[in-house]
Amino acid sequence: MQYLRQWMMWGRDDRGGRDTSLRKKAATLFCVILILALAVGSLFGDRGILQLVDQKERAARLAQELEELRAENLRLAGEIQALRMDPRAIERIAREELGLARPGETVFLIRDEAAADRP
Repeated sequence: MQYLRQWMMWGRDDRGGRDTSLRKKAATLFCVILILALAVGSLFGDRGILQLVDQKERAARLAQELEELRAENLRLAGEIQALRMDPRAIERIAREELGLARPGETVFLIRDEAAADRP
């Protein structure tokens, strides 16, 4: 009879309350939910891994754009220097962009028919 009583009391706390395994299950469930919430937050949050990857890609694109702008800046600085010092550079710009010619020269404009047909 005493064995039966011990078997019935097994899993209960000293006060005869609810089953302690239920408390263990609840604590385990809480820990699992907490870990899942932390994992989701670290992946998809504002400071998560996915956001970090996006920011690294953006930084790489901006670094590439910066290099291109620096190269263009150097090219333009060279062109400015040439325009200040070389009269032939000024003449070339006047002929190419403005369509100017020297006195006595005849300018021939050649049109591309394929380009003229396009809207």
